Amino acid sequence: MDHNNGMAGRPWPAISIYFPPRPIPPPSRGEVGTIRNRGKGGGTKNRVNKYILIILSIVLFFLLSYASGQQEQTESMEAEFYYNRGIAYGKKGQYDRAISDFTKAIEIDPRYAEAYNNRGIAYGKKDQYDQVISDFTKAIEIDPRYAEAYNNRGIAYGKKGQYDRAISDYTKALKINPMFAGAYYNRGVAYYYKKEYDKSLEDVEKAQNLGYQTSPKFLETLRKASGRPN
Repeated sequence: MDHNNGMAGRPWPAISIYFPPRPIPPPSRGEVGTIRNRGKGGGTKNRVNKYILIILSIVLFFLLSYASGQQEQTESMEAEFYYNRGIAYGKKGQYDRAISDFTKAIEIDPRYAEAYNNRGIAYGKKDQYDQVISDFTKAIEIDPRYAEAYNNRGIAYGKKGQYDRAISDYTKALKINPMFAGAYYNRGVAYYYKKEYDKSLEDVEKAQNLGYQTSPKFLETLRKASGRPN
């Protein structure tokens, strides 16, 4: 059920904001060719102060935006660190540590769909299927086109014997990705347990045609059950 086959993190696009300079307004018609007594240059001074305040406001805005961007970048790097370390722990079979790291990644980035998906996988290794389903459901809520999360939730439903729900999830995964060989195979297994052998064989053969490694013994058993030994 592992969605991530490597240690690569998610891309974070850089966002640049451009603010054009504000134009200096032209003098009013009464000022053209006219000398006025402004009383110690008060009008000019006020106008200079106004522009200084505008410039300082723009500079302050950019400084705050930069600081905010730096904080977001730091947080995303921390989330990636915990996420990738969680994958490493999972590959070593240290599922409690993996769950802890995926949880930390989620605390930093609550919309980290991949972290929910992989935490669900880790819970699956511990046979905690209610938590598994909860995590996959959250991943789907964040990313409704997350085909792997639908497939993984289908497996969890299948483990609980809820084959209709499993089939529904596999079907949703296939609508998103019609070339998802694993989802065809898993749906075929669910149909097998419902004794709908023709549908099961059709899905398993589709999976095989897409390159999925199918157990020859299971395929033989399925063909016999559907009345098509060859």
